[in-house]
Amino acid sequence: MKDELDKQARFFHLGETYYWFSGQNEIVERTLAPVMAELQARANGRPLRILDLGCGPGNTSRRLRRWGRVVGADFSLDALAFARTKGLALAFSGDSVAVPLAADSVDCVVALDVLEHVEDDGAALAEIRRILRPGGVFLFAVPAFMALWRHHDAMYGHFRRYTKAGFVGQVRDAGLTVRDCAFFKCAFFAPLWLIAVAERAGLLPLRDNFFALPGWLNRLLERQIVWEHRLGVGRYLPFGVSLLCLGQRPL
Repeated sequence: MKDELDKQARFFHLGETYYWFSGQNEIVERTLAPVMAELQARANGRPLRILDLGCGPGNTSRRLRRWGRVVGADFSLDALAFARTKGLALAFSGDSVAVPLAADSVDCVVALDVLEHVEDDGAALAEIRRILRPGGVFLFAVPAFMALWRHHDAMYGHFRRYTKAGFVGQVRDAGLTVRDCAFFKCAFFAPLWLIAVAERAGLLPLRDNFFALPGWLNRLLERQIVWEHRLGVGRYLPFGVSLLCLGQRPL
């Protein structure tokens, strides 16, 4: 058990400090802030109920608490045990295609790098629609483009990567409205595509793509991710490593 908690502590530390995640964390908070303010205004003092689907060790849940009561869900009991040490009081282990929450009961669902792990992602999207209140919002992050498929994807249990048009279509088919969907981490597309090509050609060893970096470089790459998003680069480029999709259940 201690080894598992140590592993979750490492994942939590990476989620707070590693540029790939820390940059995304800032983007997620900035994206959610205005829509959560809208929800709070409509709630007339009622605490918002927020589901962090695939919460892992609790990095995102910790940030979401500023807006309401957060419920965490994850398949891993070890991740949930660690998340509770970080203040996540409400959490359950379950299947994302059969969430044990009542219909029309959640104000916001956040699922970051989760749907690619679900074999029947359409069923998971339908389940998200079921539990969202009418007018409730969602924020999804998913990996983009099968051309970037690498050992990293297989190692972490991905079933797929997405195209923008295909993902938007799936979300709409589930009965959800897309307010915005854009690429982010665009500058990393070319390097990761070269890694994918080199792996398939047997020119690189198969490994995950998290590399130890000097502190100054880690901070520089984090700022690059954040400012690329602030400048709206992903709205105009036809490619990127990931997609960020914001929307709501229709009223």
